[in-house]
Amino acid sequence: MDISWKKFKALGTEITISAILTTEKTGLLDQAEQAIKIFEKKFSRFISGNELAQFNQATDEKIIVSKSLANILVEAKKWKNYSQDIFDPTIINNLEQLGYDRSFLEIDQAKDNNTKIDLEKLQEEFLKRPRLDKLIISGLEVSKPVGLRLDLGGFGKGYILDQVSQEIFPTVSNYWLSAGGDLLISGNSLNKVGWNIGVQNPYEPTKEIFNLKTKGAKLGIATSGIWQRQGIKGGLVWHHLINPRTGLPADNNILAVTAIAESATKADVLAKTILILGEQAGLDFIAKQLDAAALIFLKDGAIVFSSRVKNYL
Repeated sequence: MDISWKKFKALGTEITISAILTTEKTGLLDQAEQAIKIFEKKFSRFISGNELAQFNQATDEKIIVSKSLANILVEAKKWKNYSQDIFDPTIINNLEQLGYDRSFLEIDQAKDNNTKIDLEKLQEEFLKRPRLDKLIISGLEVSKPVGLRLDLGGFGKGYILDQVSQEIFPTVSNYWLSAGGDLLISGNSLNKVGWNIGVQNPYEPTKEIFNLKTKGAKLGIATSGIWQRQGIKGGLVWHHLINPRTGLPADNNILAVTAIAESATKADVLAKTILILGEQAGLDFIAKQLDAAALIFLKDGAIVFSSRVKNYL
């Protein structure tokens, strides 16, 4: 067996799929690519008329959704509860109002369109938004509060990597799945124990700052930061990580977080939750997760390690 790999663009980033496969199983790479592209086509908020758009625009009290969307909605509620309401897919309106109304590939992050933002009004409307807690899922039937809209980007990349692992790679032991800042790693690289994972240096993004050692385990690794996905509107420099307690971009001393957990979805949610909470509350939160760890990069250049990071360095 040898390492087979594939790279392609999807979900607004570069996807890399690498696995140690026998010749007869190399077709799994194509299946994984197809699954990721179908997921993007159905659930990206930047594709008009797709399944997510239809859900967001639905005005009926009860609607029937596909099995795949029903599963995602269940997961969204689960991770919102897990994060103590910090992970919240209902922040979509504020993202759009700030200027994140299209893919970052289409946004000129250095250009200010000079449209002023009424932050007080934005926050007032945010507090009145329909809540995810009121969404009731019964099989494929969904009771949806009027006006409820969701953005699945907060955990979508991690979620689809986990789906590829579970549905396409269940008989594959050794693989590396990457979607931008999200990774799902399993088993071993060729002739090595585990995989060595380079952690991007947020202070010098073209370089790596640490190597994580997976030691053959199956791990999700996700990095979330405020230095890449930014924009300017009406003189306000904004980023895409909205604090659901304020309705505005998280404002604290954290630049980026790399989280490690047993799944890509959990790592994705953890990284965002810690960043939004801030340094001390974030450390307190990750300390309670006995199967997870995090590296927290502060704006002043300091790096803070959660108690279990040493297991991966």
